Amino acid sequence: MQDTKKLLIFNMDENKTALIRTLCHNLNVRIIKIYRPQYGETIGALAGIPIFRLSNQPYRGEDFNFFSMEMMVMCGFSSDELDAFLKAYRDAGIPPVWLKATVTPHNMNWTAAQLYRELAEEHRQLHG
Repeated sequence: MQDTKKLLIFNMDENKTALIRTLCHNLNVRIIKIYRPQYGETIGALAGIPIFRLSNQPYRGEDFNFFSMEMMVMCGFSSDELDAFLKAYRDAGIPPVWLKATVTPHNMNWTAAQLYRELAEEHRQLHG
């Protein structure tokens, strides 16, 4: 059976990406690095959910400086798999990513930029 666990990462430096890539390889999680031109695509399309199609239109929204924090989006994880992944992430000593989400029926239609804004606002409200 094909494993469908995927991790979308945004705005992440290469050193941290390499650490996460090693972790994902060991846990059979496919890592997909998302770049600024893709920020206008829906989360569903970026995650490869079959009912979504990439627009292949470069993102022309807010300046990259707006996207100053890293973001990580998990797709295809059961609750137990998500808990195990997050525990393995912490145990590996990888620095935290503050903006995290799982793909849900609610957010799969959002663009990456919309999800980023939502998570950044939530983070700002919780942490000042």
